[in-house]
Amino acid sequence: MIEKYSPQDIAAALQKVGAKVYDPTPEQSAIISIATNPLEPAVVIAGAGSGKTETMAARVIYLVANGFVRPDQILGLTFTRKAAGELAVRIRTRLRQLRAAKLIPENTPLEVSVTTYHSYAARLLSEHSIRFGIDADISPMGDAAMWQLANEVVRNWDDATYTNESAISTVVDDLLGLTKLMLEHQVKPDAIEAADLALLQELSTMTGDLNDQVRRVNRVLTQRIGLLPMVESFIARRQQSGQLSFDDQMSLAADIAVNFPDVGELERAKYSVVLLDEYQDTSQSQVRMLSSLFGAGHPVMAVGDPCQAIYTWRGASAGTINSFNRYFPKVSGQTGAERYSLLTTFRNDKSILELANVVSSQIRAEGGADVPPLTPRPDAGEGHLACGVFESIDAEAQAIADYFAPLWFDDERLATPPQKRTTFAVLVRKRSQIAAIESALRSAGMPVDVIGLGGLIRVPEVADIVTLLKVIADPDAGAALMRHLTGPRINLGAKDLAALGAYSRNRAKGSRAESKSLIKKIAAGNPDRAEADDQFLGSLIDSLDEIEKSDHKTFTEIGFNRLKTFAADLRRLRSRAGGTITDLITEIERYLALEEEVMLRDGTGSGRRHIDRFLDEAGKFARSGGTLSSFLQWLDITGEEEGGLKSAAPEVRSDVVQILTVHMSKGAEWDVVAVPGLAEGTFPGINKSDPDNWITNEKHIPFQLRGDSAELPLFSFNGATKNSDAKKAIDAYGKICNATKIREEIRLGYVAFTRARTHLIATTSWWRDGADWVVPSAIFEQVALVAQKSGVILNNATQPDDDDENPKIANPETGIWPRDPLGDKREAFDAKVAAVATANPIDLDKFVGTDLEISSWVDDAKALISEVSRARNAGLEIALPPRLSTSTLVALHKDPTELALNIRRPMPRAQDEYSRRGTAFHLWIERHFTAATLFDDDDLDFLDPLEPDQTLEALKEKWLASDWATRIPVAVEVPFEAVIGPVLVRGRIDAIYEIDGRYEVIDWKTGSTKLGASSAVQLAVYRLAWAKLKGVDPAQVSAAFHYVPTGETDRSADLLSEAELIKLLSL
Repeated sequence: MIEKYSPQDIAAALQKVGAKVYDPTPEQSAIISIATNPLEPAVVIAGAGSGKTETMAARVIYLVANGFVRPDQILGLTFTRKAAGELAVRIRTRLRQLRAAKLIPENTPLEVSVTTYHSYAARLLSEHSIRFGIDADISPMGDAAMWQLANEVVRNWDDATYTNESAISTVVDDLLGLTKLMLEHQVKPDAIEAADLALLQELSTMTGDLNDQVRRVNRVLTQRIGLLPMVESFIARRQQSGQLSFDDQMSLAADIAVNFPDVGELERAKYSVVLLDEYQDTSQSQVRMLSSLFGAGHPVMAVGDPCQAIYTWRGASAGTINSFNRYFPKVSGQTGAERYSLLTTFRNDKSILELANVVSSQIRAEGGADVPPLTPRPDAGEGHLACGVFESIDAEAQAIADYFAPLWFDDERLATPPQKRTTFAVLVRKRSQIAAIESALRSAGMPVDVIGLGGLIRVPEVADIVTLLKVIADPDAGAALMRHLTGPRINLGAKDLAALGAYSRNRAKGSRAESKSLIKKIAAGNPDRAEADDQFLGSLIDSLDEIEKSDHKTFTEIGFNRLKTFAADLRRLRSRAGGTITDLITEIERYLALEEEVMLRDGTGSGRRHIDRFLDEAGKFARSGGTLSSFLQWLDITGEEEGGLKSAAPEVRSDVVQILTVHMSKGAEWDVVAVPGLAEGTFPGINKSDPDNWITNEKHIPFQLRGDSAELPLFSFNGATKNSDAKKAIDAYGKICNATKIREEIRLGYVAFTRARTHLIATTSWWRDGADWVVPSAIFEQVALVAQKSGVILNNATQPDDDDENPKIANPETGIWPRDPLGDKREAFDAKVAAVATANPIDLDKFVGTDLEISSWVDDAKALISEVSRARNAGLEIALPPRLSTSTLVALHKDPTELALNIRRPMPRAQDEYSRRGTAFHLWIERHFTAATLFDDDDLDFLDPLEPDQTLEALKEKWLASDWATRIPVAVEVPFEAVIGPVLVRGRIDAIYEIDGRYEVIDWKTGSTKLGASSAVQLAVYRLAWAKLKGVDPAQVSAAFHYVPTGETDRSADLLSEAELIKLLSL
C-alpha cells in the first residue's frame, strides 16, 4: 500500500474548500496514517476529551482518500445512537468535502456503516436466527417490559417446594441479575449449582457455633440454587415467544458468531476495516461476538479509556482494553504497534485536568496498563476549580447555587445568542441529593432540568402525580395521601388531620380489614411498608371516602368541606383508573392544574418537560402490557437504581441547569459542572445491601465461571475447619470485593470531573441524612489537595464533635401550619384583589393617542373586554387547547367548526386493523434505522390508514425499493415541541435527510390516496419545527410526503410560513 496523501495533506486540502478542520497532532497522525498504523489489529488509549471522534473520522477519510477502502467497506460501532449519529454525520460531511477538494471521484459513495453494538447484533441475529429456530424479528424488550415479565414469573411460580426468605421485589431483582450474567458469560445452571454445592459442602464440615456471616452465605448459595429453574424458565419463555431482551440478542448474536464460521467470513468480506468506539465498556458477549467475527489479524482498531470503565454493573469489564490483544491477536507478518495513545485533551482547562490526573493516578497504576497522564491543549486556560466542606446538605446545595448564579447571570453570557451560551450541570452520585439542589437553584432564579426517570420522580410536579396515583391504586398508601392533604390545594391544619386520624381509628375498630391488609403486605414480603404506611391507624383513604359519615363537629368547617370535595375528586379520578395509565396521568395533571403551575414557574418553552417525559415513560410501560399497580412498583425500583437505567447520552442544553447522575453524564460535557456529595459512603459509595460479591448476593454467578475471572478475586476458605475461621475468610473476601468496587467509584469520579470544560465545584457536608456525621471522602481530599495549589477552597466547616447531633434532627425546621402557599406575598396579593374589586370603571378612550406603552395597555384591555362580551352575548366560542398535535392543526385548517365540536364533545378514536398495521410499518422503519423510540397516540398518523389490500410485508418491499431506503437520514422519529403563536404544538417527524447542504423532512404515508391541501399544514409544522431545532432558516428546509404503496414523493411548493401558521391558530 502506497500513501498518496498524508494526514496533513488531507487536512490542508479540506481547509481550502472551507472545512473547519485542524491540522492533526503528531499523536493523531500516528493513528491516522498506515505508515505508522498499518491495517492490523490495534488499540488506541484515548483520554477524556482527547478528540477520539475526530481522529476516528480522520482515519476513515484518510483510508478512503488514499483508495485503501471504499466507505461502504468500513464498519464503525459505538454504544449510543447519539454517538453513532455524530460520527456518521462527521464522516459524511468530510467525504463530501473530499469530493469538493477533488481527492476522491464524484461517484464515491458517502455512506459508512456506523451503528451501535446492539443494533449490529440485532441485524446479525435477524439475518441468521433461523439457524437457531428463533423469531428475532420482534423489537427487543426494554427494561420495563423485562421487569414486568420477571415479576409475573416470580409471582406465578408454581413449584410448591421453592422457598426464599427475601421480599418478592428482591427475588425479581435477583432473577433479572442472575439471568443477565448467565447469558453474558455463557454459564449453564449445572455449573453454578456445582460451584454452590461445593461451597455448601465445605460449610457443612465446619465445627463450632454458627455466626451471621456463615448463615448468610449458606442462605445465599441455597437460594441461588433454588433460582436456577426459574432462570431457565424465564429464558425459555422469552425465546419461545420471541420476546428477547437486548442481552438476549447480544448473547444469541455471539453464539451465532462463535458457532457458524461462515458468518464471520461474510462479515469480513463485507467490512475490510472495523472501528470499535468506547471499547472499555464492551461486555463479554460483545467481545465474544466481535472477536469471533473479526479476530485473527483482521484490521480492527479499538478506541477506549480504561479510566472511564464505569459500567461493570451492565456486564462490562474493567480490564477489557488490557485484554484486547488476547481477543484480536496479530498474525504472522503483522509488525505494527499494538497500542497507540491520544493524551492531549481539548476539553478541560489546566486546573481541572490536573485534578483528573491526580484522581486517575491510582487507576493507572493498578490497572496493569501503562497509561500516562493527560496533557492540556496548547491554548488551554487556567480553569477555575473550587471545593468546600459545608455543615449540611442544604448548605452544600446553596453553595452550588451561589457558585453558579454569577456565571449564569453574567451580562456577557446573557448577551450571547441562547444556543451559544455556556452550559451548566450538576452530576450526582445518589438521586437523594437532587431535591435540595434543585430547590436552591430554582430559588436563585435558574431553570432546572432533571434527567432520567429515577431523578424525575423526585421533581415536585411528578412527585405529586406519582403520590396521587398511589392513593388511587392502593387504599393503604397513607403516606402518599398526606402529601396532598397538607399540600397547597387542600392545606389541612393539625386539628383536621387529627380528626381524620381519629375517625380512621374508630372506623377500623372491630374490623378485620386492618389485619387482612397487614397480612397481605407481609405475604408480599414487605412488612416494613405496612408499618411505614400507618397500618394501625386504619386506611385513611377508605376513611376519606366515607368522610360524610364522620362526626362533623370534630373538624373545622372549612377543613371538612375541603375533605368532602377531595373525596369526591378522588372518586372521580378512581373511576378513570380502568383506562390507560397515560389517560389517568393526564386527568391528574388537569385536576392538580400542574400545567399552569409549571408554565408560570419555568415559562411556556420548557415548563412541561418533566411531565411530558414522565408521560412518555408511562406510555412505554403501558404498551408493554403493564398495569397501574405494576407501574408504581416499577417506579419504586427505578428510584432505587442509583447507577441509572439504560439511557442515551444526554442532550446538552444551555437554557437550563441540568441535573443527572454521573453515570448518565458519560459522553457529554458542560462548561460549568458541580459534583456534590463527596462524602465517605456516598461518593465513593458501596451498596451494602447489594454487594458485588457472589457468596453474599444471589444475583451474581461464581466469579471463577465468568469470562473475566482473571480480573476478579477468587474465594477460598483457606483450609478453615471452624465457623469462626470461615467468618474471617468471608469478611476478608468481602473487603477485597469492596476494594474492587471502590476502584470503579474512583473511575466514576474521574468521569465526573472530566465533564467540566472551564469551571468545576466539588463539595461535601459533614451532616448528611443520617444521625451521625460523615467525613469527606478520599476523592474529596484529592480535590482539596489540588484546590490548595491550583484553585480555591470556598468553605471549610468545622468538624463536629463525636457527641454532636445532626442540626436537621436537633433543630427541625419550624413554621406556621397550615402553610400559606403565597407566603409573604399574601398581603400584597390580597391588596391587589381588593383594589380591583373596589376600583371605579375607567374610560379607556381618554388614553388613546397618549403614551405608546399606555396605548398598548388600552388595546389589550379592550381586547379582553370584547372577548368576555362575546362569550356572554354571542354563541359559545371554543378556545383551542394550549397544546395541540399536528393532526389537530390539519383538522383546524380543514374545518374549524368540526374541530370545535370535537373539542367540545370529544369522542374516542377507533383504530382498526389497517391503522394498527400502519403503526407497525412506522415501527419497522424506525427499527430499520436502529433508532428505537417511543410513540404516543398523538404521534401516530390516523390520516392515512392502510388500505385493505396492503399488507405490512408488501409495504416493506415497496419502501426498500424506493430511493429513500439507500439513503442514511440525519435523524428519524424526532419528537418536538414548538411554540407557534399562542399554542404549543407537539409531534414527531418520521425522517430528516440532508441533501446538498439542505434539509428535507419526509413523512411516510402508508396509503396510496393523495391527501388534500389541508394535510400540507402537517409538513409546514414539521419544516418549522426542524428549522427551530437546528437553528436554521426555514427556507433551508423542504418537506414532502412519501406514499409508500406507489413510491411517489409529493413535495409541496407553497408550505405555510410561521406567520401564516400563527394566523391559522388565531382563527
